[in-house]
Amino acid sequence: MSFFTTPAWAALPFLASGPVTAIAESAVDPFASAHSEIWSNVSGGEKRGTVSTQHLHFGVALDLERLIGWRGATLRNAWHAPLGRDLSGEYVGNHLTISNVAAHRSLYLYELWLQQSFAGDTLSLRLGQLAADAEFATTEYGSLFINSAFGWPPFLSGNLPNVGPAFPKGAPGLRLAFTPTPEWTLQSAVYQGDPFADEESYNGTRWKLDSAIGVTWLNELHYGWNQQEESSALPGIAKLGIWYQSANIEDPSSHHVHSGNYGAYLIVDQMIYRKRDAPADQGIGWFCRIATNPHERNFISRYLDTGFRWKGALPGRENDELGLAFAYAGLSKSAQEQLREEGARDPGAEMLLELTYRYQCTSWCALQPDLQYVIRPGGTADYRNAVVLGLRLALEF
Repeated sequence: MSFFTTPAWAALPFLASGPVTAIAESAVDPFASAHSEIWSNVSGGEKRGTVSTQHLHFGVALDLERLIGWRGATLRNAWHAPLGRDLSGEYVGNHLTISNVAAHRSLYLYELWLQQSFAGDTLSLRLGQLAADAEFATTEYGSLFINSAFGWPPFLSGNLPNVGPAFPKGAPGLRLAFTPTPEWTLQSAVYQGDPFADEESYNGTRWKLDSAIGVTWLNELHYGWNQQEESSALPGIAKLGIWYQSANIEDPSSHHVHSGNYGAYLIVDQMIYRKRDAPADQGIGWFCRIATNPHERNFISRYLDTGFRWKGALPGRENDELGLAFAYAGLSKSAQEQLREEGARDPGAEMLLELTYRYQCTSWCALQPDLQYVIRPGGTADYRNAVVLGLRLALEF
């Protein structure tokens, strides 16, 4: 069976004509977003101070079926350009980074992949520069929050080499997704084991596959309920994930070398309240992620985050979102021993509370004041608990 349909190919010599131009425009989807933030550590942490953080994200998605007649094929290219400064690194001294768009100043290749779908969307294969945080360990209701812990979670970013194939740069890889029914999805992806530090891969474009860096393998099984728009029951989804990193890894305290690394996690998103006749996405949603990883080969061995997002909490503000969330990152026994050897006081766990409100000014502009309370920055008693205030301006096109 050919993946190409004759009419689209036949039209290629006439790209300047009106109908074909309209097809090309509908098949080409450019996108861009910009964030500008100001953050202040008003109490605790390493020291008081204020920084500004900026970020650009842009790219294009192509529907190759509409564009050139290649059935079930899509192409995506996306870039990140972080700017400004990182409050966590400069003033707070915590692991759960205050801003999820803070990174070294550079232009990073995030995604450059080709996807082929079969039998509709039942089966899809994606190949190229992939971003694991776009598909794995995600939570719908947690995406409101600004602290990086509620995005690409610390049980992965803190344990994979150079945070793994996630913001701000992806890594070469292959992803397979299978959705036999609307309720069930199984997805599995393998990535280059190390996206490399900026000194070795300044733009995220170093592709190297060998046994020394190994591969990162992520797997998730999803089960969703009450997902149909016409369903009167409240929707939810559960995700069971397992990850494996094949490279040798050194115990943080004993320096014993282990063969490979691994962990498991569970994610639940559940809407718990919705007004009668309200849009499907409006109401109170609850999320929870819990993870466990071996003590002897990871920095973070126990992790939990949970929270609530209320969309349309205020009358007349149906698109605004109010959120409250908590995160707990337990340092492994090996990491605690290493920190004690380095002189840290009472290492154990870092925790975080975040209260935020996203005010949707227009369809493309939002303001988001944010309050974060960091408990035991760095997972030790070296610094007092920190109070952080911030404001984000988000533009999306």
